[in-house]
Amino acid sequence: MNRSVAALAASLLAAVAIVLHGRAPAEEASPPASEWRGYCQGYLKALEGTTGNDLEVTYCLGMTKGLLNGLRIGSQVGALSFGSQLAIHYKLDPDEVFKLFQMKDPSKLVGVCPPPQVSAADYVRAVMTHLEQNPKDQQRPIGEVFFEGLQKAWPCD
Repeated sequence: MNRSVAALAASLLAAVAIVLHGRAPAEEASPPASEWRGYCQGYLKALEGTTGNDLEVTYCLGMTKGLLNGLRIGSQVGALSFGSQLAIHYKLDPDEVFKLFQMKDPSKLVGVCPPPQVSAADYVRAVMTHLEQNPKDQQRPIGEVFFEGLQKAWPCD
């Protein structure tokens, strides 16, 4: 079997698996915001000393820290890719282009500029506020909603 036929067969199998499973790949990687919200409500209650359990706290903090790290690393990878494209397209010195991107705070690359000393709870509250103001977003992947919530809470100037 040649490579193009094998690639087509693999693509078809992947498409069938997705259809049969009922969820798109993005949804697999990032659960709905409603799931994150439920666990993080428990986390915030635990901080207040009212209720909350270990599972809620662990899930909320794990997801939140993972999303924050993903934004940070993703912004840096995106900046490197963009810098490479600039250097190639405009025939610039790649080292000079990359030095400029390294001088930029990674959070500013994605338009999220929180104040110093922001805690995990502050990030959770910011996204919770966004979800309260946009209840339809609860069915969207938390990765997307999280990013939008932070951009609205702490936009860069």
